[in-house]
Amino acid sequence: MFTEPMLRKNPALLPAFTGLPADEFWSMLEQMETKFPEYEVERHSRDDRQRAAGAGRKFDQSLVQRAVAVLAYLRLHVPQMVIALMFGLTQYGISRDLRRLLPLIRDVLPCPEVWDVVEGDRALKDPVPLSSEQLRDGHALVDATEQRVSRSSDNETRKLYYSGKKKAFTLKTQMVTDGDHHIVAISSSVPGAMHDKKLSDEVETLERLPEGCEVDADKGYQGLADQVSLVTVRNLETGVEQQVPRVTVHTPFKKPKGKELTEQQQVFNRQLAAIRVRVEHCIGWAKNWAILATRFRCSHSIYTSVIQTICGLVNEQTQRWQTARIY
Repeated sequence: MFTEPMLRKNPALLPAFTGLPADEFWSMLEQMETKFPEYEVERHSRDDRQRAAGAGRKFDQSLVQRAVAVLAYLRLHVPQMVIALMFGLTQYGISRDLRRLLPLIRDVLPCPEVWDVVEGDRALKDPVPLSSEQLRDGHALVDATEQRVSRSSDNETRKLYYSGKKKAFTLKTQMVTDGDHHIVAISSSVPGAMHDKKLSDEVETLERLPEGCEVDADKGYQGLADQVSLVTVRNLETGVEQQVPRVTVHTPFKKPKGKELTEQQQVFNRQLAAIRVRVEHCIGWAKNWAILATRFRCSHSIYTSVIQTICGLVNEQTQRWQTARIY
């Protein structure tokens, strides 16, 4: 069994288990321990709780053991019983801690916002767009990623989750990054049959982006530029008002049937791809955590929480190497 003294004595174990360097992990644990008492009081004070605050069975292991176990499960995605034996826990303890500790872990990481799907005809009420500071270079790179899930025994459910693109049953999540490899927002997960463009419409992506930014997306988002709303701007020198698109959307040119793209269109596509590859990098880094790279075995209800936590870990990793590059 791996204990806290063993982890402190062998710091190389922590990157293998969690994907975090030892010094960053212990720094994160200090922040979690500071927030933990208040977090537990809040967790025990929910409206539907029947026991008094502080009642119930105490945890068998320390916060360190439990946090390492949860992060190791995300990183390795081996059966929960294996993780439990490694850290002196139980299988159901690991399952519960995925719900109990992920909110606390997210609270100490630079996690992206989660944009919920807007159901039916209900539009967002005064959506709060991202700030210009969150998009450091003024670019919003939009793409969707899918992950395999188990095949349902119900035919109607299978239709919802079957992705024609992946030829598998999947969950889909939209990711928005800036041009400097920072994940700024993700959508709540949806069944994989939903098209990328429809998911963008359902979370009202354009309305959540700051005015004046450039939106770069792949061919799956054709038609997004036609949905951009107009804003009125005044020329400070002449006082003339005119309406301009709120944001600028770029998608690749599609080759016409039976024809070829012009040289100018091909150049544009290559230049756009050179920018868009950065969101692909972020998706690839997130899938270094095996729970996002293999078939998802947990309840779908925690999937958005899991991917948001891992995006926070990726952002932490990105900040680390960018800081090292500067110095």
